[in-house]
Amino acid sequence: MYIIRTTESLAPHPRPVVLAAGFFDGVHLGHKEVLGGAVKFAHEIGAEAWVLSFDRHPREIIDSKGAPPLITPFQSRLTLIEGTDVDGICLVKFDAEEALKSPETFINDIKGIFPKLVQIRCGANWRFGAKAAGTPELLRELGDRMGFSISIAADALYKGEPVSSTRIRKSICDGALEDASLMLGRPYSIRETVINGRQVGSANGIATANFQPSATLLPPTGVYVVSSVIDGRTVYGVADLGWRPTFADARPDAPILEVHYLDFECNLYGKSLEVSFLKRLRDETTFASPDALFEQIRKDIKATREYAISQTTATLSTQK
Repeated sequence: MYIIRTTESLAPHPRPVVLAAGFFDGVHLGHKEVLGGAVKFAHEIGAEAWVLSFDRHPREIIDSKGAPPLITPFQSRLTLIEGTDVDGICLVKFDAEEALKSPETFINDIKGIFPKLVQIRCGANWRFGAKAAGTPELLRELGDRMGFSISIAADALYKGEPVSSTRIRKSICDGALEDASLMLGRPYSIRETVINGRQVGSANGIATANFQPSATLLPPTGVYVVSSVIDGRTVYGVADLGWRPTFADARPDAPILEVHYLDFECNLYGKSLEVSFLKRLRDETTFASPDALFEQIRKDIKATREYAISQTTATLSTQK
């Protein structure tokens, strides 16, 4: 997948292009309606499918205090978009100058990059230009003048309502991980680096990989079934996201994620791992003693193992 940035000196792209336009935070099922439709149409007419997006959420510039926490950080968003088989992505640098451009100027700039633009495909809620004045209706008028068509993707629905990044963020914040996963089309995950821990788990036969999450969007504190792909295989684990309340002298400045991976022994310090949140097991609790805590953790491990077995059995059943 080619990546071009509007901050670079760009020669006009020589090929016919279908553009999928949007910010695509989460690259959820609704976004895939936009992206998949653009790829399909481009293939039908012998054109290339490209994504038109911004390098940051516009509200980071327009209203920094009101900017939403991102479902997917920048690099993860690019990786997920690449998985949709688009040919390239055009990243517009969104800054104060870009925020003041009229909708017509914005589209003129894009037409300058892609002079053989055939179609722009977007969702019904996509907005562009100063004060978000550019609507799909205005885009259709501009397309008629500039020689390209418009395609508005149908909403992907979940429980009768359109799938949106806003709904998914709320589900994650509420701990409704099943809802979030079904709208995303995959489990919600964060990518973090393993750091040194206090070795308390190891001393009790329950070693953990420790993370200091940098993600701005996290589920509520509590205990979860998680999974990570390590050395090419999926490894399930039980994770505690929280404040270590049983150890009053070890309260962190921010929530810590501690993961005990099942049947896995390897030094993970310094590794970058994607941790997928699969199921919430319980709230984080203050126990009367460390022994009581580790007794509960062993129960959590048992529940996690049962979940892993059920998922493996379901996968094998679908493959028959």
